Amino acid sequence: MAASLACVCQPALAQEARNDEAPQRGARQDRPAAHGDGGAESEAGAIVVTGSLIRGLPREYMASPVFTRDRIDIDRSGAGSTAEFLLTIPQNFTGDLSEFATTGAGIGSPLGDGTTYNQFDGFAGFALRGLASDATLTLLNGRRMPSVGMTEAPTVSVLPSMLIERIDIIPDGASATYGADAVAGVVNIVTRKPRQGLEVEIRNAMATETGKTSLQVSALAGHSWNSGSIYGMAMYQKRAPYTRDPVRVSNEYLQIDALPDELLTGFYAGGQQSFGDFTYSLDASYFERERRSQQRYLDEPQYNRRFHTGTSGYSFYNNLHWQGRGRTAIDLYVDYGRNDTGSDSRRVTGRPSFRNYSNTLFVAELHGQAELFRLPAGPVIAAAGAQYRAETLWTDARIFFNRSGGSRRTRSVFGEVNVPLVGVDQAVPLVRSLTLSAAGRFEDLGFDTAFSPKLGLRWQVDRSIALRGTYARSFLVPRFRSTIGIAEQVSIGLYPYKFLDPALQNPALPAGQTLVMYRAGANPALKTQNADTFTIGADLTPALIPGLTIKADYYRIKITGRVGTPAPDDSLSVADLQIFNTRNPNMAQLQAVLRNPDVFRRFAEVPGYNGGELTFFDNAGQVPASLLSQIQLIADIRSQNFAVESTDGIDLDLDYKTRLFGGTAAFTLSGQYILNLALNAGGATAISRLDGYAKPADLRFNGTIAWGRDGFSIGSMINYVDGFVDDRAGQPRRRVGSFTTASLFASFDLGRLSRASWLRDSALQLVVANVFDQAQPRIVDGVVGYDPYNNPPNPRTVAVTLSRRFGGR
Repeated sequence: MAASLACVCQPALAQEARNDEAPQRGARQDRPAAHGDGGAESEAGAIVVTGSLIRGLPREYMASPVFTRDRIDIDRSGAGSTAEFLLTIPQNFTGDLSEFATTGAGIGSPLGDGTTYNQFDGFAGFALRGLASDATLTLLNGRRMPSVGMTEAPTVSVLPSMLIERIDIIPDGASATYGADAVAGVVNIVTRKPRQGLEVEIRNAMATETGKTSLQVSALAGHSWNSGSIYGMAMYQKRAPYTRDPVRVSNEYLQIDALPDELLTGFYAGGQQSFGDFTYSLDASYFERERRSQQRYLDEPQYNRRFHTGTSGYSFYNNLHWQGRGRTAIDLYVDYGRNDTGSDSRRVTGRPSFRNYSNTLFVAELHGQAELFRLPAGPVIAAAGAQYRAETLWTDARIFFNRSGGSRRTRSVFGEVNVPLVGVDQAVPLVRSLTLSAAGRFEDLGFDTAFSPKLGLRWQVDRSIALRGTYARSFLVPRFRSTIGIAEQVSIGLYPYKFLDPALQNPALPAGQTLVMYRAGANPALKTQNADTFTIGADLTPALIPGLTIKADYYRIKITGRVGTPAPDDSLSVADLQIFNTRNPNMAQLQAVLRNPDVFRRFAEVPGYNGGELTFFDNAGQVPASLLSQIQLIADIRSQNFAVESTDGIDLDLDYKTRLFGGTAAFTLSGQYILNLALNAGGATAISRLDGYAKPADLRFNGTIAWGRDGFSIGSMINYVDGFVDDRAGQPRRRVGSFTTASLFASFDLGRLSRASWLRDSALQLVVANVFDQAQPRIVDGVVGYDPYNNPPNPRTVAVTLSRRFGGR
C-alpha cells in the first residue's frame, strides 16, 4: 500500500538541541509538500507547496489554509501510533473510521456505514471537518493511496509514527487540484527520505495501569552521490492489548480490548538518479499487520468473540521528471498499489466467519508547467495535465456482494494558473502583493462526469497582515458498496405510514397502517455528490510582538446529492423521501422488484399470513399473489442521492517563540470550533447523521508549551475535546462532559550534554502521556463505555526513546 512502512525518526529534541531552540510551527507551515513531489525535500530542504500543481510556488502566493504537524509534535504527544496522534489534530474526526473499540457494535447511520464495515478490521483514517471519511482525500508524499478492505478509504493504521516527517493538512475544497473526494480537504503525509548515513531508534512504552508494553524498533539508511541517492527503511512494532473495565450494556456486563494486540512490520526503499535534464525516482513499500482483539460477555461467556485481521500491502511510485529552462518542467507518474485483507471472527461455540478483500489502485499521470509571460508584479505560471486512474475491489463476503466486487476507471484533465496582480516593486498603498489563482479539473468517471473549478485570492497588506480567500466546487464519488456492493433484499411487513390516504385505508388493518414492501441494498444509479466550499482567513505576524504568528480562518461547506441510506422509519414519515417510494404499486412494479437478479433474499412477517411467522421465499414465484395484492407502498431504502449536508466553523492557529532564561521558549495553540453541522433530507427535515455518541465535538484545542537550552528541552502538550449531547433514540438525552489530557516531555541531546565519544549523535527522550491518568467521560449504555471517536483509549503511558545516528548528516 501507499503506506510506506518503516522508519526511524530522530527524536524531536535531538533536532531541537542542535538548533538550541524549540521549533516554531509557523516556520514549518512554510514547508509543505508539493503535488506529486513525494516529499523528497524532507531531508534535502527544498521548499515546495501542498495544494498546488505548480512546483516551487512561493508560499505567499497560496490562498488556501495550510496546517502542519511534524514528528516533533508526534513525539511530544506521547501517542503510541499514528492513529492515536491523528485524534489530537483539531480539524480531524474519525467517526466512521476509528480503529479503537471496533470490537463493539457497529454504528449504523446514513453516512457512517464505514464504521459497520470497519467494525472488526480496525483501520483508522482522516475525516476533516466532522464529515465522514469519504469527504477527505489522504495522500502519501503527494500521491493517492489505495483503499483497504470494505472501508474503501486509505488507512494510516499501517503507517508507523516514526516514519512520518510531517503531515500537511489543507482543510479546503481541492478537487480541482487532486480530483474526487477532496471536499473537506486534503491530508498529505510526508515520509522521511534520508540522503546519507544510518539512524537507529528504539521506543519502549508501558501503561502504568496495567503494565502492558509496546515496542517500536526502526532503522533508516541513505546514501547519495553527485547525480542521485538511495535510501531504505525497516521497522518493527509490537503492541500489547489494553483492556478497559467492564461496562454494563442492556443489563449485561461487557468487556472489550480497547487497544488490541498488534504486530506491524514493514519496509520502504527508493532512490533517484539524474541523467542530464531528466531525473527518475522510484519509491516502493511493503507492510504486514496482524491485529487480534476480544469481546467478553462476563455473564454469558459462551457468547465471547475473538477477532483477527491480517493485512498486507505493497506499492510502487514511479516519477520521470524533465527540467527545462526556468520554471518549465514535465512530470510523468506511474503508480500501483495493492492491499490484501483477511478477517475472521468466532464465538466460543459456533463456526468462524471469514472475509477476504483485495484493493488495487493504478494511476498514470502526465503534467507540465511553464512560465507563460511576465507582468509587472511577476511571472504568470501555468500547469496542466491528464490522468488515468483505475480502482478495484474484490471480496468473497457474498452476503455483502451479489458480485465479487467491482472496478472504476476515471479519466481527467486539469490545469492551474497563478497570476501576480500587484507586486512589492509597484509600491501600491496597502497592497504589498496581490495574487490570483485559478484551477479546474474535468473527470469522466464512467457512470457520471464532474467539473471542479477553484478560485483563490491572497492579499498581502503589509509585512504583518495577509488576507486570503478561496471558493471551490468539489465532488466525491459513491463508494463501491453503495453502488454495487450490498446485494438487495426485499421484505414485506405492516408499518404505520404517515402519508396514507384515509380513503385507501385497508379495513382489515389498524388505522394508519399499511402493508409495505421494503427495498434495501446498493443502488447502481447513484451519481457524484457536489460540494461548494468557501474559506476566508488572515495571517498575522505583528511587528510589535516578534516571533508571534496567528492564522485564523472561517470555512463553509455544503454538499448536495449526499449519498445516504434512508432509515426505515424516515422513509415512511419524511416528506422529502417520498420521491423514492411508489404508492399503490401495480403487480408489474411489484414483480419487477421481486425478480431483480440482484435480490439475494425475500421474506415477509405479516399478521394474517402464515400465522404471522417470519417466512422466507427462495424465489419470486413463491410469494403468493394474495399477499402482493394487499401491498400499498414500495419503500426504497437503498442508498440514494437524497441529502444535503452543510457545516461551517472557525480555525485558529497561534505560534509564539521568544528567548527566555538563556534558552528558547515556544507556545503553540491550534483549534477548531464547528458552528454548525447538519444533514437534511433534501429540504429542511433534519435526519440523524451519526448515532448519539458518534458525533464530532464542536470545540477542540491542542497546545504546546516548550523550553529548550544547550541540548535539553522540557514541556507539555495539552489536548482538549469539548462535550456533547448523547441523543440516541429511545434513551434519555444525556450530557457527555469534556475531556482534557496533558503529556509531559523531556529530551536530551546526549552527545551535546556529555563529552563521552560513545554518546556522540545520540539522543534520549522521555514522554509521559495522559500524565494525570484521566478517564474519558462515561457513555451510559454504550458498548465500549466511552467515546472512541473523539478520544483514543489513552491510559497513562511512560515512553522512552533512544536514537543514534552513524555517519552522514
